[in-house]
Amino acid sequence: MRITPARAALAVGATALLGVATFGLVTAGTASASDDSVLGPNGFGAIKVGMSVAQAKATGKVGAPVGGNDLCRGYNWAYSPGPVLIMSTKYGVYAVPGTAPGAHTPEGIKIGSTPDEVLAAYPDAVPGHHNTVDTYTVPTSNPANQYVFGVRDGHVVGMSVQSVDPHDCIAG
Repeated sequence: MRITPARAALAVGATALLGVATFGLVTAGTASASDDSVLGPNGFGAIKVGMSVAQAKATGKVGAPVGGNDLCRGYNWAYSPGPVLIMSTKYGVYAVPGTAPGAHTPEGIKIGSTPDEVLAAYPDAVPGHHNTVDTYTVPTSNPANQYVFGVRDGHVVGMSVQSVDPHDCIAG
């Protein structure tokens, strides 16, 4: 199944909304792409998109499940109190949120960035909308993954790097 902007929006929409409720707008200083606060094309810190649930748990960064079903669940993780890491039982890590304090993409996009900053960093971003959140979906340097940014009231309120193939984490 190919992920569409609408499917991507489903994954980041809940993340963005939870991010607003949990964190408000958090700003972070720009840092180099070599630091440990980068939400990169493969993941964040020790957690990488596509690693198995067992591999992810072995990092010591994955906590208790917090929703979902037997196919796909959200998990608490050590980098931030929410939004959650999304993992498929069969296919492993599906989506890694960029909500850790100071998290940013290699291009400097972070919670609090503006849509103009997203588009300047990612001119090929595909706009979309989900509920009350505008979304921008962006291919990464890893063709298996993409960034999804949720925007509300003129600022990024949630972001993630996720598989372009939702497997069993998003239906429809």
